[in-house]
Amino acid sequence: MTIGIVGGGGDGVIVLGSLLQRLTASQGYFSQMPRYYGPQIRGGASAIKLSLDAECLSLPEDSADIIVCFNWGKYQELANELSLGADTLLLYDSEPPREINLPGKSFLVGFSKKSQKVTGSTLNKNIVALGLLIRILALPEDKVNKTIEESEELVLLRKNMPAIEAGKHLFYEFPFPEPRLSPPRDYFPKVILHGNTAIARAAVRVSCQAFFGYPITPAAEIMQEMQEELSRRGGIFIQAEDEIASTGMSIGASLVGVESMTATSGPGLDLMTEMIGLASAAEIPMVIVDVQRCGPSTGIPSRSEQSDLNHAIYGGHGDAPRVVIAPCDIEGCYRLTIESINIAQYFQTPVILLSDQWLGQTLVATNSEFLKKDYPRVKIKKAAKEDFEHYRRYRLTEDFLSPMAVVGDEGLVYQTSGLTHNEAGAPASDFETHQKLHEKRWKKLLPLRQRDELVKILGEQKQRTGIITWGSSAQIVLEIVQDVGLQQQVKVCVPELLHPLPHSVESFLGSLDKLLVIEMSYSGQFYRYLRSQVDLPEKTEVYCRAGGRPFTKKELTGPIMEIVK
Repeated sequence: MTIGIVGGGGDGVIVLGSLLQRLTASQGYFSQMPRYYGPQIRGGASAIKLSLDAECLSLPEDSADIIVCFNWGKYQELANELSLGADTLLLYDSEPPREINLPGKSFLVGFSKKSQKVTGSTLNKNIVALGLLIRILALPEDKVNKTIEESEELVLLRKNMPAIEAGKHLFYEFPFPEPRLSPPRDYFPKVILHGNTAIARAAVRVSCQAFFGYPITPAAEIMQEMQEELSRRGGIFIQAEDEIASTGMSIGASLVGVESMTATSGPGLDLMTEMIGLASAAEIPMVIVDVQRCGPSTGIPSRSEQSDLNHAIYGGHGDAPRVVIAPCDIEGCYRLTIESINIAQYFQTPVILLSDQWLGQTLVATNSEFLKKDYPRVKIKKAAKEDFEHYRRYRLTEDFLSPMAVVGDEGLVYQTSGLTHNEAGAPASDFETHQKLHEKRWKKLLPLRQRDELVKILGEQKQRTGIITWGSSAQIVLEIVQDVGLQQQVKVCVPELLHPLPHSVESFLGSLDKLLVIEMSYSGQFYRYLRSQVDLPEKTEVYCRAGGRPFTKKELTGPIMEIVK
Protein backbone atom coordinates (compact mmCIF):
# COMPACT_ATOMS: atom_id res chain seq x y z
CA MET A 1 0.00 0.00 0.00
CA THR A 2 1.23 3.50 -0.86
CA ILE A 3 0.23 6.48 1.27
CA GLY A 4 0.92 10.09 0.27
CA ILE A 5 0.74 13.11 2.55
CA VAL A 6 1.17 16.70 1.33
CA GLY A 7 0.98 20.21 2.73
CA GLY A 8 2.98 23.34 3.39
CA GLY A 9 5.73 24.08 5.85
CA GLY A 10 4.22 23.94 9.33
CA ASP A 11 1.49 21.43 8.46
CA GLY A 12 3.43 18.60 10.12
CA VAL A 13 3.61 16.45 6.98
CA ILE A 14 7.03 14.93 7.70
CA VAL A 15 6.13 14.40 11.36
CA LEU A 16 2.91 12.62 10.40
CA GLY A 17 4.71 10.38 7.90
CA SER A 18 7.47 9.56 10.40
CA LEU A 19 5.00 8.71 13.16
CA LEU A 20 2.97 6.47 10.86
CA GLN A 21 6.12 4.72 9.64
CA ARG A 22 7.30 4.17 13.22
CA LEU A 23 3.96 2.71 14.28
CA THR A 24 3.75 0.35 11.30
CA ALA A 25 7.40 -0.67 11.70
CA SER A 26 6.70 -1.62 15.31
CA GLN A 27 4.03 -4.02 14.00
CA GLY A 28 6.45 -5.69 11.56
CA TYR A 29 5.74 -3.80 8.30
CA PHE A 30 8.51 -3.02 5.83
CA SER A 31 8.39 0.48 4.35
CA GLN A 32 10.22 3.13 2.35
CA MET A 33 9.40 6.81 2.77
CA PRO A 34 10.95 9.31 0.35
CA ARG A 35 10.43 12.93 1.34
CA TYR A 36 9.79 15.72 -1.15
CA TYR A 37 10.33 19.38 -0.43
CA GLY A 38 11.39 22.52 -2.19
CA PRO A 39 14.66 24.43 -1.75
CA GLN A 40 13.00 27.07 0.45
CA ILE A 41 14.04 27.23 4.09
CA ARG A 42 10.44 27.98 5.11
CA GLY A 43 7.05 27.98 3.45
CA GLY A 44 7.61 25.57 0.60
CA ALA A 45 5.70 22.45 -0.32
CA SER A 46 6.34 19.32 1.72
CA ALA A 47 5.28 15.74 1.07
CA ILE A 48 6.04 12.10 1.83
CA LYS A 49 5.17 8.90 0.00
CA LEU A 50 5.11 5.85 2.27
CA SER A 51 5.13 2.33 0.86
CA LEU A 52 3.91 -0.31 3.32
CA ASP A 53 4.61 -3.97 2.58
CA ALA A 54 3.82 -7.02 4.70
CA GLU A 55 6.53 -9.23 3.15
CA CYS A 56 9.54 -7.27 1.85
CA LEU A 57 10.91 -3.84 1.02
CA SER A 58 9.16 -2.34 -1.99
CA LEU A 59 9.04 1.06 -3.64
CA PRO A 60 6.02 3.37 -3.50
CA GLU A 61 3.67 2.88 -6.44
CA ASP A 62 3.22 5.62 -9.03
CA SER A 63 -0.33 6.34 -7.85
CA ALA A 64 -1.01 6.39 -4.12
CA ASP A 65 -3.71 4.23 -2.52
CA ILE A 66 -4.38 6.92 0.08
CA ILE A 67 -3.56 10.63 -0.06
CA VAL A 68 -3.96 13.11 2.80
CA CYS A 69 -3.95 16.71 1.55
CA PHE A 70 -3.65 19.65 3.95
CA ASN A 71 -2.98 22.33 1.30
CA TRP A 72 -4.17 22.21 -2.31
CA GLY A 73 -1.70 24.83 -3.55
CA LYS A 74 1.21 22.75 -2.28
CA TYR A 75 -0.34 19.58 -3.69
CA GLN A 76 -0.32 21.13 -7.15
CA GLU A 77 3.43 21.80 -6.80
CA LEU A 78 4.03 18.10 -6.10
CA ALA A 79 1.26 16.53 -8.20
CA ASN A 80 3.78 14.54 -10.28
CA GLU A 81 5.08 12.80 -7.17
CA LEU A 82 1.61 12.21 -5.70
CA SER A 83 -0.52 11.35 -8.69
CA LEU A 84 -4.15 10.43 -8.12
CA GLY A 85 -5.39 7.08 -9.40
CA ALA A 86 -8.96 6.07 -10.12
CA ASP A 87 -9.06 4.09 -6.85
CA THR A 88 -7.16 6.56 -4.67
CA LEU A 89 -8.79 7.29 -1.31
CA LEU A 90 -8.39 11.08 -1.01
CA LEU A 91 -8.76 12.75 2.40
CA TYR A 92 -8.56 16.54 2.32
CA ASP A 93 -8.78 19.44 4.73
CA SER A 94 -10.50 22.10 2.63
CA GLU A 95 -12.46 22.51 -0.62
CA PRO A 96 -10.29 21.81 -3.69
CA PRO A 97 -9.81 24.19 -6.65
CA ARG A 98 -12.03 23.55 -9.66
CA GLU A 99 -9.19 22.23 -11.80
CA ILE A 100 -8.59 19.27 -9.47
CA ASN A 101 -10.34 16.13 -10.74
CA LEU A 102 -11.27 14.24 -7.60
CA PRO A 103 -11.31 10.44 -7.66
CA GLY A 104 -14.48 8.59 -6.70
CA LYS A 105 -13.42 7.99 -3.11
CA SER A 106 -12.83 11.56 -1.94
CA PHE A 107 -13.80 12.99 1.45
CA LEU A 108 -13.65 16.51 2.90
CA VAL A 109 -12.59 15.46 6.38
CA GLY A 110 -11.70 18.84 7.91
CA PHE A 111 -8.66 17.88 9.99
CA SER A 112 -8.03 21.50 11.04
CA LYS A 113 -11.59 22.04 12.29
CA LYS A 114 -11.52 18.82 14.28
CA SER A 115 -8.12 19.72 15.77
CA GLN A 116 -9.36 23.20 16.73
CA LYS A 117 -12.44 21.74 18.38
CA VAL A 118 -10.60 19.09 20.38
CA THR A 119 -7.26 20.74 21.23
CA GLY A 120 -7.95 24.46 20.79
CA SER A 121 -5.45 24.72 17.93
CA THR A 122 -5.23 23.71 14.28
CA LEU A 123 -1.57 22.74 14.76
CA ASN A 124 -2.55 19.19 15.77
CA LYS A 125 -4.35 18.42 12.53
CA ASN A 126 -1.58 16.01 11.51
CA ILE A 127 -2.12 14.01 14.72
CA VAL A 128 -5.87 13.91 14.01
CA ALA A 129 -5.02 12.56 10.54
CA LEU A 130 -2.78 9.94 12.15
CA GLY A 131 -5.65 8.69 14.31
CA LEU A 132 -7.86 8.35 11.23
CA LEU A 133 -5.16 6.47 9.29
CA ILE A 134 -4.65 4.06 12.19
CA ARG A 135 -8.34 3.16 11.96
CA ILE A 136 -8.50 3.06 8.13
CA LEU A 137 -5.49 0.73 7.99
CA ALA A 138 -7.02 -1.40 10.77
CA LEU A 139 -3.78 -1.46 12.74
CA PRO A 140 -4.30 -3.47 15.95
CA GLU A 141 -5.04 -0.73 18.47
CA ASP A 142 -3.85 -2.62 21.54
CA LYS A 143 -0.41 -3.07 19.95
CA VAL A 144 -0.36 0.50 18.66
CA ASN A 145 -1.23 1.86 22.12
CA LYS A 146 1.47 -0.30 23.70
CA THR A 147 4.04 1.05 21.24
CA ILE A 148 2.98 4.64 21.98
CA GLU A 149 3.28 4.03 25.73
CA GLU A 150 6.71 2.37 25.58
CA SER A 151 8.57 4.17 22.80
CA GLU A 152 10.80 7.13 23.67
CA GLU A 153 10.42 8.40 20.09
CA LEU A 154 6.64 8.71 20.48
CA VAL A 155 6.50 11.11 23.42
CA LEU A 156 4.72 13.55 21.10
CA LEU A 157 1.82 11.13 20.70
CA ARG A 158 1.47 10.51 24.42
CA LYS A 159 0.94 14.25 24.83
CA ASN A 160 -1.67 14.36 22.04
CA MET A 161 -3.92 11.38 22.71
CA PRO A 162 -7.13 13.51 22.47
CA ALA A 163 -6.18 14.41 18.87
CA ILE A 164 -5.51 10.74 18.03
CA GLU A 165 -8.82 9.66 19.50
CA ALA A 166 -10.64 12.42 17.61
CA GLY A 167 -9.11 11.13 14.39
CA LYS A 168 -10.21 7.58 15.16
CA HIS A 169 -13.80 8.75 15.69
CA LEU A 170 -13.76 10.44 12.28
CA PHE A 171 -13.67 6.96 10.79
CA TYR A 172 -17.34 6.50 11.62
CA GLU A 173 -18.46 9.80 10.08
CA PHE A 174 -17.69 8.80 6.48
CA PRO A 175 -18.34 5.72 4.30
CA PHE A 176 -14.66 4.77 3.97
CA PRO A 177 -13.88 1.58 2.00
CA GLU A 178 -12.61 -1.55 3.71
CA PRO A 179 -8.87 -1.54 4.51
CA ARG A 180 -6.59 -3.46 2.13
CA LEU A 181 -3.42 -3.71 4.21
CA SER A 182 -2.47 -7.35 4.73
CA PRO A 183 -1.13 -8.45 8.12
CA PRO A 184 2.69 -8.67 8.22
CA ARG A 185 4.50 -11.95 7.70
CA ASP A 186 5.95 -11.56 11.19
CA TYR A 187 5.51 -9.06 13.98
CA PHE A 188 9.22 -8.46 14.59
CA PRO A 189 9.77 -4.69 14.79
CA LYS A 190 11.75 -3.17 11.94
CA VAL A 191 14.64 -0.75 12.34
CA ILE A 192 14.17 2.67 10.71
CA LEU A 193 17.07 4.54 9.13
CA HIS A 194 18.05 6.27 5.91
CA GLY A 195 21.18 5.93 3.82
CA ASN A 196 22.95 8.84 5.49
CA THR A 197 22.45 7.26 8.91
CA ALA A 198 23.58 3.86 7.60
CA ILE A 199 26.79 5.41 6.21
CA ALA A 200 27.62 7.12 9.52
CA ARG A 201 26.89 4.02 11.59
CA ALA A 202 29.05 1.86 9.31
CA ALA A 203 31.96 4.28 9.59
CA VAL A 204 31.81 4.25 13.37
CA ARG A 205 31.38 0.46 13.39
CA VAL A 206 34.80 0.02 11.76
CA SER A 207 36.60 2.49 14.03
CA CYS A 208 36.49 5.64 11.95
CA GLN A 209 37.85 7.97 14.63
CA ALA A 210 37.53 11.37 12.98
CA PHE A 211 35.09 13.27 10.77
CA PHE A 212 35.68 16.62 9.14
CA GLY A 213 32.93 18.27 7.15
CA TYR A 214 30.95 21.27 6.07
CA PRO A 215 27.12 21.11 6.09
CA ILE A 216 25.39 20.75 2.74
CA THR A 217 22.05 19.36 1.55
CA PRO A 218 21.42 16.42 1.17
CA ALA A 219 24.47 15.07 3.04
CA ALA A 220 24.09 17.01 6.29
CA GLU A 221 22.61 14.07 8.24
CA ILE A 222 25.91 12.17 7.90
CA MET A 223 27.67 15.05 9.60
CA GLN A 224 25.03 15.28 12.33
CA GLU A 225 25.16 11.55 13.02
CA MET A 226 28.96 11.49 13.10
CA GLN A 227 28.99 14.39 15.54
CA GLU A 228 26.73 12.49 17.93
CA GLU A 229 28.49 9.15 17.55
CA LEU A 230 32.06 10.44 17.81
CA SER A 231 31.28 12.63 20.81
CA ARG A 232 30.04 9.54 22.65
CA ARG A 233 33.08 7.47 21.70
CA GLY A 234 35.90 9.93 22.28
CA GLY A 235 36.48 10.56 18.58
CA ILE A 236 37.23 13.82 16.77
CA PHE A 237 34.60 15.92 15.01
CA ILE A 238 35.34 19.26 13.39
CA GLN A 239 33.03 21.42 11.29
CA ALA A 240 35.53 22.99 8.92
CA GLU A 241 35.25 26.42 7.32
CA ASP A 242 34.71 24.83 3.89
CA GLU A 243 35.04 21.59 1.94
CA ILE A 244 38.66 22.26 1.00
CA ALA A 245 39.62 22.43 4.65
CA SER A 246 37.63 19.32 5.54
CA THR A 247 39.50 17.20 2.99
CA GLY A 248 42.81 18.72 4.05
CA MET A 249 42.10 17.74 7.65
CA SER A 250 41.14 14.24 6.53
CA ILE A 251 44.49 13.89 4.76
CA GLY A 252 46.26 15.13 7.88
CA ALA A 253 44.44 12.57 10.03
CA SER A 254 45.51 9.76 7.71
CA LEU A 255 49.15 10.85 7.90
CA VAL A 256 49.13 10.38 11.68
CA GLY A 257 47.39 7.00 11.44
CA VAL A 258 43.78 7.98 12.16
CA GLU A 259 40.99 6.59 9.96
CA SER A 260 38.75 9.49 8.97
CA MET A 261 35.98 10.46 6.58
CA THR A 262 34.25 13.47 5.08
CA ALA A 263 30.90 13.87 3.31
CA THR A 264 29.46 16.38 0.87
CA SER A 265 27.31 16.85 -2.22
CA GLY A 266 28.16 17.94 -5.77
CA PRO A 267 29.16 21.60 -5.15
CA GLY A 268 31.36 20.49 -2.25
CA LEU A 269 32.98 17.75 -4.34
CA ASP A 270 33.97 20.45 -6.82
CA LEU A 271 35.93 22.20 -4.08
CA MET A 272 37.56 18.97 -2.90
CA THR A 273 39.14 18.27 -6.29
CA GLU A 274 42.58 19.67 -5.50
CA MET A 275 42.85 17.61 -2.32
CA ILE A 276 41.71 14.47 -4.17
CA GLY A 277 44.68 15.01 -6.50
CA LEU A 278 47.02 15.44 -3.52
CA ALA A 279 45.75 12.24 -1.84
CA SER A 280 46.18 10.36 -5.13
CA ALA A 281 49.70 11.69 -5.81
CA ALA A 282 50.90 11.30 -2.22
CA GLU A 283 49.11 7.93 -1.84
CA ILE A 284 47.18 8.86 1.28
CA PRO A 285 43.97 7.03 2.34
CA MET A 286 40.90 9.25 2.12
CA VAL A 287 37.15 8.51 1.99
CA ILE A 288 34.69 11.05 0.59
CA VAL A 289 30.94 10.41 0.58
CA ASP A 290 29.14 12.35 -2.16
CA VAL A 291 25.35 12.41 -1.73
CA GLN A 292 24.43 13.55 -5.23
CA ARG A 293 21.79 16.17 -5.98
CA CYS A 294 20.61 17.99 -9.09
CA GLY A 295 23.24 20.17 -10.73
CA PRO A 296 25.06 22.00 -12.09
CA SER A 297 25.84 24.83 -9.64
CA THR A 298 23.23 25.04 -6.88
CA GLY A 299 20.75 23.04 -8.99
CA ILE A 300 17.93 21.57 -6.92
CA PRO A 301 19.49 20.82 -3.52
CA SER A 302 16.60 18.66 -2.31
CA ARG A 303 16.24 16.37 -5.34
CA SER A 304 18.16 13.35 -6.61
CA GLU A 305 20.35 12.96 -9.70
CA GLN A 306 23.22 10.73 -10.87
CA SER A 307 25.29 13.42 -12.56
CA ASP A 308 28.48 13.51 -10.44
CA LEU A 309 29.89 10.36 -12.03
CA ASN A 310 32.21 12.15 -14.47
CA HIS A 311 33.56 14.35 -11.72
CA ALA A 312 34.05 11.45 -9.32
CA ILE A 313 36.03 9.43 -11.87
CA TYR A 314 37.90 12.13 -13.79
CA GLY A 315 37.74 15.31 -11.67
CA GLY A 316 41.05 17.10 -11.31
CA HIS A 317 44.12 17.81 -13.41
CA GLY A 318 46.66 15.20 -14.39
CA ASP A 319 46.23 11.44 -14.23
CA ALA A 320 44.99 11.02 -10.66
CA PRO A 321 43.60 7.52 -10.06
CA ARG A 322 40.95 6.99 -7.43
CA VAL A 323 38.27 4.41 -6.61
CA VAL A 324 34.55 5.10 -7.10
CA ILE A 325 31.91 2.97 -5.39
CA ALA A 326 28.10 3.31 -5.52
CA PRO A 327 25.46 1.62 -3.33
CA CYS A 328 21.99 0.94 -4.68
CA ASP A 329 20.04 0.36 -1.44
CA ILE A 330 20.14 0.86 2.33
CA GLU A 331 22.15 -2.31 2.97
CA GLY A 332 24.65 -1.21 0.34
CA CYS A 333 25.07 2.19 2.00
CA TYR A 334 26.18 0.39 5.15
CA ARG A 335 28.27 -2.40 3.64
CA LEU A 336 30.02 -0.28 1.00
CA THR A 337 31.02 2.38 3.52
CA ILE A 338 33.01 -0.33 5.29
CA GLU A 339 34.35 -1.49 1.92
CA SER A 340 35.36 2.08 1.02
CA ILE A 341 37.34 2.48 4.25
CA ASN A 342 39.00 -0.91 3.69
CA ILE A 343 39.98 -0.07 0.12
CA ALA A 344 41.25 3.40 1.01
CA GLN A 345 43.45 1.94 3.75
CA TYR A 346 44.77 -1.06 1.85
CA PHE A 347 45.46 0.68 -1.47
CA GLN A 348 46.46 4.05 0.08
CA THR A 349 44.18 5.95 -2.26
CA PRO A 350 41.17 8.28 -2.26
CA VAL A 351 37.80 6.52 -2.44
CA ILE A 352 34.59 8.33 -3.43
CA LEU A 353 31.34 6.73 -2.31
CA LEU A 354 28.57 7.96 -4.63
CA SER A 355 25.21 8.00 -2.88
CA ASP A 356 22.32 10.28 -3.87
CA GLN A 357 19.45 12.22 -2.31
CA TRP A 358 17.00 9.32 -2.70
CA LEU A 359 19.29 6.87 -0.92
CA GLY A 360 20.52 9.43 1.58
CA GLN A 361 17.20 10.78 2.83
CA THR A 362 14.57 8.10 2.15
CA LEU A 363 13.59 6.58 5.49
CA VAL A 364 13.50 2.78 5.34
CA ALA A 365 11.95 0.33 7.81
CA THR A 366 13.60 -3.06 7.40
CA ASN A 367 15.22 -6.00 9.18
CA SER A 368 18.37 -5.17 11.10
CA GLU A 369 20.56 -8.21 10.30
CA PHE A 370 22.94 -6.25 8.06
CA LEU A 371 23.69 -3.86 10.95
CA LYS A 372 24.85 -6.77 13.13
CA LYS A 373 26.84 -8.74 10.57
CA ASP A 374 30.61 -9.03 10.99
CA TYR A 375 32.40 -7.46 8.05
CA PRO A 376 36.10 -8.18 7.37
CA ARG A 377 38.55 -5.37 8.08
CA VAL A 378 41.62 -4.59 6.03
CA LYS A 379 44.42 -2.53 7.53
CA ILE A 380 47.10 -0.42 5.92
CA LYS A 381 50.46 -1.98 5.02
CA LYS A 382 52.58 -0.61 7.87
CA ALA A 383 56.28 0.12 7.84
CA ALA A 384 58.40 -1.86 10.31
CA LYS A 385 60.74 -0.09 12.73
CA GLU A 386 63.79 -1.49 10.97
CA ASP A 387 62.68 0.52 7.91
CA PHE A 388 62.84 3.82 9.77
CA GLU A 389 66.57 4.55 9.48
CA HIS A 390 66.46 4.76 5.70
CA TYR A 391 62.69 5.07 5.24
CA ARG A 392 61.47 5.17 1.66
CA ARG A 393 57.84 6.17 1.74
CA TYR A 394 57.25 5.23 -1.92
CA ARG A 395 59.44 2.15 -2.10
CA LEU A 396 58.62 0.16 -5.24
CA THR A 397 57.29 -3.30 -4.38
CA GLU A 398 55.90 -6.21 -6.34
CA ASP A 399 52.31 -5.25 -5.52
CA PHE A 400 53.06 -1.50 -5.93
CA LEU A 401 51.94 -0.89 -2.29
CA SER A 402 54.59 0.79 -0.16
CA PRO A 403 54.72 0.25 3.61
CA MET A 404 53.28 3.40 5.21
CA ALA A 405 54.66 4.76 8.47
CA VAL A 406 52.90 7.19 10.78
CA VAL A 407 54.09 10.78 10.82
CA GLY A 408 55.52 11.52 14.26
CA ASP A 409 56.91 8.07 15.01
CA GLU A 410 60.16 8.36 16.95
CA GLY A 411 63.28 7.87 14.85
CA LEU A 412 61.43 8.43 11.58
CA VAL A 413 62.24 10.92 8.83
CA TYR A 414 59.04 11.09 6.77
CA GLN A 415 58.83 13.01 3.53
CA THR A 416 55.73 13.23 1.36
CA SER A 417 54.74 15.62 -1.37
CA GLY A 418 52.28 16.40 -4.12
CA LEU A 419 55.27 17.10 -6.32
CA THR A 420 56.56 14.29 -8.47
CA HIS A 421 58.88 12.50 -6.05
CA ASN A 422 61.30 9.62 -5.82
CA GLU A 423 60.99 6.55 -3.61
CA ALA A 424 62.13 8.52 -0.54
CA GLY A 425 59.51 11.23 -1.15
CA ALA A 426 62.01 13.88 -2.25
CA PRO A 427 60.99 16.07 -5.23
CA ALA A 428 62.09 14.74 -8.63
CA SER A 429 61.65 16.19 -12.10
CA ASP A 430 63.03 13.55 -14.45
CA PHE A 431 60.80 11.68 -16.89
CA GLU A 432 61.79 8.19 -15.74
CA THR A 433 60.73 8.80 -12.12
CA HIS A 434 57.51 10.51 -13.22
CA GLN A 435 56.64 7.52 -15.42
CA LYS A 436 57.42 4.99 -12.67
CA LEU A 437 55.25 6.79 -10.11
CA HIS A 438 52.32 6.88 -12.54
CA GLU A 439 52.69 3.13 -13.14
CA LYS A 440 52.84 2.54 -9.38
CA ARG A 441 49.65 4.49 -8.60
CA TRP A 442 47.61 2.96 -11.42
CA LYS A 443 48.84 -0.62 -11.28
CA LYS A 444 48.29 -0.98 -7.54
CA LEU A 445 44.54 -0.63 -8.20
CA LEU A 446 44.38 -3.37 -10.87
CA PRO A 447 43.47 -6.16 -8.37
CA LEU A 448 40.17 -4.33 -7.81
CA ARG A 449 39.11 -5.36 -11.30
CA GLN A 450 38.87 -8.93 -9.96
CA ARG A 451 36.32 -7.95 -7.29
CA ASP A 452 33.35 -9.69 -8.93
CA GLU A 453 31.44 -9.71 -5.62
CA LEU A 454 31.06 -5.94 -6.04
CA VAL A 455 28.93 -6.48 -9.16
CA LYS A 456 25.34 -7.72 -8.89
CA ILE A 457 24.10 -9.74 -11.87
CA LEU A 458 20.54 -11.02 -11.66
CA GLY A 459 18.38 -13.05 -14.01
CA GLU A 460 18.88 -15.91 -16.46
CA GLN A 461 22.61 -16.01 -17.26
CA LYS A 462 22.14 -17.51 -20.73
CA GLN A 463 19.93 -14.62 -21.83
CA ARG A 464 21.44 -12.30 -24.45
CA THR A 465 19.28 -9.31 -23.56
CA GLY A 466 20.46 -7.20 -20.65
CA ILE A 467 19.98 -4.02 -18.64
CA ILE A 468 22.75 -2.19 -16.82
CA THR A 469 22.12 0.55 -14.28
CA TRP A 470 23.64 1.85 -11.06
CA GLY A 471 22.86 3.55 -7.77
CA SER A 472 19.30 4.09 -6.62
CA SER A 473 17.98 3.65 -10.19
CA ALA A 474 18.62 -0.08 -9.77
CA GLN A 475 15.82 -0.38 -7.20
CA ILE A 476 13.03 0.53 -9.59
CA VAL A 477 14.57 -1.39 -12.52
CA LEU A 478 14.73 -4.61 -10.49
CA GLU A 479 11.21 -4.12 -9.16
CA ILE A 480 9.78 -3.61 -12.66
CA VAL A 481 11.55 -6.74 -13.97
CA GLN A 482 10.03 -8.73 -11.11
CA ASP A 483 6.54 -7.17 -11.30
CA VAL A 484 6.25 -7.72 -15.05
CA GLY A 485 7.71 -11.24 -14.78
CA LEU A 486 10.75 -10.72 -17.01
CA GLN A 487 13.29 -12.62 -14.88
CA GLN A 488 13.62 -15.34 -17.54
CA GLN A 489 13.82 -12.89 -20.45
CA VAL A 490 16.39 -10.32 -19.35
CA LYS A 491 19.36 -10.14 -17.00
CA VAL A 492 20.32 -7.07 -15.04
CA CYS A 493 23.79 -5.86 -14.04
CA VAL A 494 24.25 -3.43 -11.14
CA PRO A 495 27.94 -2.62 -10.59
CA GLU A 496 28.74 -1.32 -7.11
CA LEU A 497 32.41 -0.79 -7.98
CA LEU A 498 32.32 1.69 -10.85
CA HIS A 499 36.00 2.57 -11.15
CA PRO A 500 38.17 0.66 -11.81
CA LEU A 501 35.50 -1.26 -13.73
CA PRO A 502 35.48 -4.97 -12.74
CA HIS A 503 36.09 -7.63 -15.41
CA SER A 504 32.68 -9.19 -14.65
CA VAL A 505 30.97 -6.09 -16.09
CA GLU A 506 32.95 -6.54 -19.28
CA SER A 507 31.96 -10.22 -19.37
CA PHE A 508 28.30 -9.33 -18.83
CA LEU A 509 28.31 -6.81 -21.67
CA GLY A 510 30.18 -9.21 -23.94
CA SER A 511 27.49 -11.86 -23.48
CA LEU A 512 24.70 -9.66 -24.88
CA ASP A 513 23.10 -8.99 -28.24
CA LYS A 514 20.89 -6.20 -26.87
CA LEU A 515 21.54 -3.77 -24.02
CA LEU A 516 19.55 -1.04 -22.26
CA VAL A 517 21.43 1.49 -20.13
CA ILE A 518 19.30 3.32 -17.54
CA GLU A 519 20.56 6.31 -15.57
CA MET A 520 19.41 9.65 -14.12
CA SER A 521 21.86 11.89 -15.98
CA TYR A 522 20.84 14.16 -18.84
CA SER A 523 24.06 13.63 -20.81
CA GLY A 524 24.23 9.85 -20.25
CA GLN A 525 27.44 9.92 -18.22
CA PHE A 526 27.31 6.26 -17.24
CA TYR A 527 26.70 5.15 -20.84
CA ARG A 528 29.61 7.26 -22.10
CA TYR A 529 31.87 5.94 -19.35
CA LEU A 530 31.01 2.33 -20.23
CA ARG A 531 31.64 3.03 -23.91
CA SER A 532 35.10 4.39 -23.04
CA GLN A 533 35.98 1.22 -21.11
CA VAL A 534 34.47 -1.74 -23.00
CA ASP A 535 32.81 -2.72 -26.26
CA LEU A 536 29.03 -2.38 -26.04
CA PRO A 537 26.58 -4.51 -28.06
CA GLU A 538 25.66 -3.10 -31.45
CA LYS A 539 22.03 -2.89 -30.34
CA THR A 540 22.48 -0.61 -27.32
CA GLU A 541 19.72 1.73 -26.19
CA VAL A 542 20.01 4.43 -23.54
CA TYR A 543 17.28 5.78 -21.30
CA CYS A 544 18.61 8.82 -19.47
CA ARG A 545 17.16 12.10 -18.29
CA ALA A 546 17.84 14.81 -15.74
CA GLY A 547 16.96 14.33 -12.09
CA GLY A 548 14.50 16.35 -10.06
CA ARG A 549 11.79 13.71 -10.18
CA PRO A 550 12.11 10.01 -9.32
CA PHE A 551 11.80 7.43 -12.07
CA THR A 552 8.30 5.94 -12.16
CA LYS A 553 7.30 2.42 -13.04
CA LYS A 554 5.11 3.67 -15.88
CA GLU A 555 8.04 5.66 -17.28
CA LEU A 556 10.56 2.80 -17.32
CA THR A 557 8.27 -0.12 -18.14
CA GLY A 558 8.02 0.99 -21.79
CA PRO A 559 11.79 1.06 -22.52
CA ILE A 560 12.32 -2.20 -20.63
CA MET A 561 9.53 -4.00 -22.52
CA GLU A 562 10.87 -2.62 -25.81
CA ILE A 563 14.38 -4.02 -25.30
CA VAL A 564 12.91 -7.39 -24.29
CA LYS A 565 10.83 -7.51 -27.48
